[in-house]
Amino acid sequence: MTRFHCRAALLSLLFAAAAPLAQASDTPPTEGAALLKWLQSGAYKAWPKESAAHRSMGEHKTLVQTYLSPAVDASLSAKAKEHPRGSAAVKELMDPAGKLSGWAVAVKTAEQGDGAKGWYWYEIFGTTSGSSVLANGQAVPLCVSCHAKGRDAVLSEHPLE
Repeated sequence: MTRFHCRAALLSLLFAAAAPLAQASDTPPTEGAALLKWLQSGAYKAWPKESAAHRSMGEHKTLVQTYLSPAVDASLSAKAKEHPRGSAAVKELMDPAGKLSGWAVAVKTAEQGDGAKGWYWYEIFGTTSGSSVLANGQAVPLCVSCHAKGRDAVLSEHPLE
């Protein structure tokens, strides 16, 4: 292999390693409109999840069911202190009849450190564009203040029940 081909192959590997957060199907987008479309598609429904909806133990004053991306599920199983970049959780918010009425989403954007401030937070009350968005951004104070007490911002009990 020539020196040029070796460099090209190395650059290709480096760019591939840098891209997973943006391209991984298990990592939701971190921009509101794109994330809403991703949620509407149900892409997260293949992730490990709680067995049934239940009353939220936190501030999400509704019935909830949590889904964990494979990355955060594995990290919690390993009892890691911090989760890898790209880890994500989706909490379905449901009305009293059990009908989907919105989502709360967390996506780890920091490599390490920063605790709950190293996450992108999104919460929407409704399932269509134009619905009321409570959170949409990095280190949203309302989300950070509650999730700071979790294991690297994740409050869900593990293993999921």
